[in-house]
Amino acid sequence: MKPKLISIHLSLAVAAGLAVSAISGHAQSVVVTGSLTDVPGIGNVFDYTLTLHNTGLEAVDALWFGWIPGVFNVANPTAAGNSLGWSSSVVANSIQFGGNAGTAIAGLGGTGIFTFDSTSTPAQFMAGTSGESWAYGVNASPFGATPGPDNEQFTPTLSTTPEPSTFGLFTIGSVGLLGAFRRKLRGQ
Repeated sequence: MKPKLISIHLSLAVAAGLAVSAISGHAQSVVVTGSLTDVPGIGNVFDYTLTLHNTGLEAVDALWFGWIPGVFNVANPTAAGNSLGWSSSVVANSIQFGGNAGTAIAGLGGTGIFTFDSTSTPAQFMAGTSGESWAYGVNASPFGATPGPDNEQFTPTLSTTPEPSTFGLFTIGSVGLLGAFRRKLRGQ
């Protein structure tokens, strides 16, 4: 019975060591998610807003949007900007955003807002043919393609913003239904 107890203790110690190793390795990584919204513009151009959420411990101070090694995947990007005071440079069919440690997106919940215009359609973003990108932590060499714990490749999710006319139709329909419901209540 004693050897079995030692075996159980040893198994638990190994499992705990592996768990701590996995947690500490992940905690130092750059971990981001991005959500993209669009507003139709003029002449088949869409105004996009990317909200980048940093859920890792390391601060993020650079973003290469619309690029994976060898592929520039955002059609005709222009008017790049951001909420952080970072530089914004259009490079082929992609955009490089770069800051420094003082303007970095803080870890564990920090957020940055990035804007640009493009002829890439929301359908192209939804299909994953546009938007694959890299985020770089403060310990990474920005704008490189080497995977590591201080950078992460990600694809933002698209949540389309309804056009203002959609809100108007919804409001008019709701008022009409409310009026019909009130008349029905008074008639009973």
